[in-house]
Amino acid sequence: MSPSPVKSMLRNGVVEPACIPLKTLNKRIQDEMVTLVILTAEVQIALGPTLAEARSLSPAVQRSLQAIDRLHQTLDDLQRVMGHLAGQTDQELVEINSLSEVIRLRHLAHKLFDNIDAPFALSEDDSGEIAWF
Repeated sequence: MSPSPVKSMLRNGVVEPACIPLKTLNKRIQDEMVTLVILTAEVQIALGPTLAEARSLSPAVQRSLQAIDRLHQTLDDLQRVMGHLAGQTDQELVEINSLSEVIRLRHLAHKLFDNIDAPFALSEDDSGEIAWF
């Protein structure tokens, strides 16, 4: 089923661009993010039996698995942020303390509220071991 077309409104003889309430858009984005959270959890579950049989995993594979877990956690946090925003009234400003409470990953909170542009990177210490969360 294809999405319904969005139509512009004619007001006082002037065509205005199509609009959607921010609350509705936030809720729809949150719904899509919930779907992505579920999909990443399914990937982790599907990999479980394979990993249980593996004798050893290279550091690169371990980093990739950790990245899947981080993706899952970040999507989960972001969908909660969107849910929080959908519950806000038509305010232009969002109170940080209450929003910060729905975020579990501290690096994500810092990126959102402290204007940190550097991407989060998984790192290894000097021994070559994986630096787990």
